[in-house]
Amino acid sequence: MAANRRSVEKEVGQLLQMSMPGHDDWCEIMGATELKDSDRKRFNQAFGYFTAGCHDRAYRGFARLAANGCCVSQFFLGLMYLKGTGVLQDYRRAHWWLNVASSQGHHKARTQLEKLTRKMSPNQVAEAQKLAQAWVGKHCRRH
Repeated sequence: MAANRRSVEKEVGQLLQMSMPGHDDWCEIMGATELKDSDRKRFNQAFGYFTAGCHDRAYRGFARLAANGCCVSQFFLGLMYLKGTGVLQDYRRAHWWLNVASSQGHHKARTQLEKLTRKMSPNQVAEAQKLAQAWVGKHCRRH
């Protein structure tokens, strides 16, 4: 069942600490301005799925873009795992994605990462950091 769009936008808005006006180009609002046109379209589509409650499709879209270095998509994967939105809540995976996005200079990812790190044990943080390092090592070699 699709979530109420306004409630999803409100939840995302609260999490991002910003208002969520109706908009067709979420890249501008979310700061994904570095994306080329085809990836902008994919991001907007993934975010549309996210706000419509089609989280499995949003996840697939964000994951594809994240693998190509889109820090905003990496941030949203982190948020999905942090909140358990469309995926099982998993702080290790949330930390991993927020860490990767933060390492690219995504400031909201850094803020969420700092909050999340305080909730995790040192062993959980270490494991999440290893996952992030392995992912970066695998994906950054391609670029």
